[in-house]
Amino acid sequence: MQASMLEELVPVPNPYPVVSNVAYPEVWRLCEQARELAWNPAADIDYSDLKRADLPPEVRAAGAEWWSLRAWMEHGATPYGAERLREAIFLHQPFEIKQHITNFIAEEFRHHEVSFRIADALGGYEPTPRADYFRQIIPRFHDEKDEKAMSFFAGLSVNTLFEQLSGELLQARYENARFESIKESCRLVLRDEARHIQFGRIIMRRFFKDLSEEEKTVIGVKFAKKLRGSLLNGVYAVVNLPADERERSGRNRTLAAEYGLGATHPDDEINIIRRGVSKIRDDVGQYGVTIPQIPEIDDSSPGNVDAIAADAVAAPAAVKR
Repeated sequence: MQASMLEELVPVPNPYPVVSNVAYPEVWRLCEQARELAWNPAADIDYSDLKRADLPPEVRAAGAEWWSLRAWMEHGATPYGAERLREAIFLHQPFEIKQHITNFIAEEFRHHEVSFRIADALGGYEPTPRADYFRQIIPRFHDEKDEKAMSFFAGLSVNTLFEQLSGELLQARYENARFESIKESCRLVLRDEARHIQFGRIIMRRFFKDLSEEEKTVIGVKFAKKLRGSLLNGVYAVVNLPADERERSGRNRTLAAEYGLGATHPDDEINIIRRGVSKIRDDVGQYGVTIPQIPEIDDSSPGNVDAIAADAVAAPAAVKR
C-alpha cells in the first residue's frame, strides 16, 4: 500500500449534484449586469491628474494613507466572499447565487486595485498599516465566528447591510472628490456596490419572513457588534480609535477631505452613518429585525462623541458585546 493511502483524509462535503437551473431570476439579472458593466482599474482610469497635481507633501501623504486604508478594507472583503462561495457550493445553492458571490469577490479585488492605484499616484501605497492599532483591527475583518453562527442567507444579509452603509459613506466621498480620477473611481465602485445592495434586498424579500425570532435577533446584534467593534475603528469613522491614533488619523483624514481627495471629514462621518443606520433599521424593521442601540450612533452629539469614544476604548468588552 502506498504511504499516502495511510494518511488521514480530510473530509470534504460532497458538491454534487451541481444545480444549474436558475431559481432566482432577479439575482441572475444582477450577474448579467456585472458582465455588462465590468471595468478595468488599470485601463479605464487615468491617474495622471493626481501625479501632476500641485499638492503639499503632507497632503499627498494623508491621501495615500486614506486610500491605502480603503484598499485594506476592500481586500478584507475577499476572504469573506471566498468563505461564502465555499458554503454556497457545498450547500448546493442555485447557480446564480454562486455566480453572484464570485462576481462579488472579483469586484472587491477591483475596488482594492483602484484604491491602491490612487494611493500610488498620490505618493505611495502602504501595504502595511503604520499604526500598531490598525494592525490589530484589520485581522478582525477575517474573523468568521459571527458568520459561522448564522445561517447562510442570514450571514449574507449582514454583509449586505454594511454594503448599504458603505455606499452612504462612499457617496459623500464621491461628492468630495475634486480630481476626475478619484471621482470616476468612486462612481464605478458605487455602481458595483449598488448591485451588492440590491442582492441584499432580494435576500430580505425572499428569506427574512421565514427566519426564526432568534435568528432575527442575532442579525441585529451581529450588525451592531461589527459596526462598533471594527468599522468605527478607523474604516467608517475614527470615533472608537484610541485618543492618540484618533487625533492623528482624524488630522490626516481632514487634510484629505479639505483637498478634495475623496475622503470624509471626521466631523461628518457619524452623521452620515447615523442616517445610513436609520435607513437600514427601516429596511429590516418591516421583517421584524431590530438593530439594537449603538451608543456611538444613537447617543452621539457634537458635545458627547468624545466621551462615548473614550468609554469604548477604555472598555473593549463593551465594544465586543
